[in-house]
Amino acid sequence: MSDLPTPAARRLTKPSWKDTRLLVGVLLVLLSIIIGALAMRAADDRVGMWVASEQLTPGETIETSDLERVDVQLGDAQGDYLMSNERLPNGAVIDREVRPGELVPRAAVVNPVDLDVQRVAVHVDPAYTSNLVKGSRVTVFTAAPPTKGADGAPAGDEPQYEEFISRATVHSLPRGGGVMGSSSRTSVIIVVPKDRVPELLTLDTAETPIRLAIESGSPESQD
Repeated sequence: MSDLPTPAARRLTKPSWKDTRLLVGVLLVLLSIIIGALAMRAADDRVGMWVASEQLTPGETIETSDLERVDVQLGDAQGDYLMSNERLPNGAVIDREVRPGELVPRAAVVNPVDLDVQRVAVHVDPAYTSNLVKGSRVTVFTAAPPTKGADGAPAGDEPQYEEFISRATVHSLPRGGGVMGSSSRTSVIIVVPKDRVPELLTLDTAETPIRLAIESGSPESQD
């Protein structure tokens, strides 16, 4: 038994960069990383879009300071809204209400000359301004001109109010209870169609101030 040959022990050697198996393994790892990154990038096709950072009302000039960027996935609807890499036209205005956090429709940004609404300040009894905020949608009620007696003086009957226009937008309210004309009259700026402004101003008097009724689903004060 002592005459049997004894096998020589093989010494372990460190792997070399020239080892084909090591190179193949490294390449496979790198390839899997690249493929994973490309797959994630392809799956995330979100794009930067503009949303309103605060309430925007019709006729209001729009600037980038009024907007915030969000990354969203819109698919075919992407072209309907403003992208964050687009530059706003100088002097552009909004032609509709846009609430905070809402995407800005591309069609809502117009040239001021193309605007078909106008802001107008009207007398409003403070009792009809509670719960109103900028952006509230309201129905506007006006009183018929008072009837006059034989001597030309008002007959003294209570004015009869009727709906003048619906879905008007409140642009601004008085600060700190500001007044116009007297302590019982408040100035509120509302947005109405241009062609209704002259008639509205005729019906809006200190004796028969405008009444505003907030509409269902409209933004309102939480106070």
